[in-house]
Amino acid sequence: MFAVATALTVALWIVGLTPEPAAGQAFWAKDTPKLPMAKTWLARKAKLPPYTPPRTPDGVPDLQGVWGGAGGDGTSYLEDHEFVDVTTPAQESFVSDPPDGKVPYTPWALAKRKEILAGLGRGWPGESGERLYSSPSAFCLNFMPRAGGFEGQEIVQKPGSVIMLTGIGYRVIPTDGRPHISQNVKSWFGNSRGRWEGDTLVIETTGVNGKGWFDSTGHFYSENTRFIERLRLVDANTIDYELTVEDPTIYTRPWKMNFPKRRAGTGERGPAPLRNAIATPNAPAVKDPYAGELWEVACYEGNTEGPADIRDLGFKWFKGVTPPK
Repeated sequence: MFAVATALTVALWIVGLTPEPAAGQAFWAKDTPKLPMAKTWLARKAKLPPYTPPRTPDGVPDLQGVWGGAGGDGTSYLEDHEFVDVTTPAQESFVSDPPDGKVPYTPWALAKRKEILAGLGRGWPGESGERLYSSPSAFCLNFMPRAGGFEGQEIVQKPGSVIMLTGIGYRVIPTDGRPHISQNVKSWFGNSRGRWEGDTLVIETTGVNGKGWFDSTGHFYSENTRFIERLRLVDANTIDYELTVEDPTIYTRPWKMNFPKRRAGTGERGPAPLRNAIATPNAPAVKDPYAGELWEVACYEGNTEGPADIRDLGFKWFKGVTPPK
C-alpha cells in the first residue's frame, strides 16, 4: 500500500477530520517490511567503489539535476520504530551517529521531547490525552532542514553559488567565501553558506528560528542550532547526503543523519519520479514522463479551513523551545 499525500491531508486524518484513508494517500499496510534508512545506507555505502564526479566549467563537482528526497515514508518519525499506525510504518532510524540511532538530547530536552510526543493526540500508546502541537508542516510551513535534504530538489550551479529548488521553496547558497549575516537574524530557512572540500559540497546553516521539527512527532531543534550538510556524488546517479546537527543547549553531543538521494528516474525499481537509492518496499515502479521535472507542491492553496480546524481541536502552533540557562 503506497501512494502520496500532503502533510496537511495526513494531519487531518490523524486528528479525525477525515473518517478514513482516501484513495491516493500515503497510508501503509501493517505487514509492510521495515523501511531501510541510515543503517542500511551506511552498510551499502561502505561497499561502493571510489568515484570521480564530473566537473562544471568552473572546476567544481557537478551536482546539477533533479534529486529525490529521503525515501521511506519521509520524516514521519525520525528514530527507529515498529509499526505505529497506517501513517507510520516500521522504519529504521534516520540517525547514523550516535550508533544507537537516538537523538542525544540533554535531560531537559528529552523531557520536553516526551511531553510533545505524549500530546500529539493521535491515539498512540502512552499519550497524555492532551492536544499540544500539530506538526508545523501541517500548517503548510516550510523550514530547514526539511527544505534542505529531506525534500526532492533540483540543483542548479552557477559560479560562486548553488541553487536548490524544491516543491516548497528554494535556497540560494553562496560558495564565494562571503561571511554569514548577523546571528541576530532568525528565519525559517536560516542563513546558509557553502564551500567545497574536495569533491564534497559543505553547507553551514545558522540563524534558524527554531520553530520547525525534524519529523511529524516533535523532534525539535532551537534557534541556537547549527546545521552542516555534506553532499557528495558516490556514483553518476546518487548523492550521499549527510546532515550534522550541533546545539549544546539541547543536545549532549553533535549528531548526524545520513541517506542517499537518487537522480530522478534512476531508482532501483525502474523509472519513477524522485525514486530513492534505497528501494521502498511495496512501491510500484511507475513510468512517469515527468520524472525529470520538479513540480510545486502548493500545500497552502485552498487549505485555509484545514489549519483552522486543527486549531479548533486545541492544537497550538509550535513556537520553539527556551533551553534553561
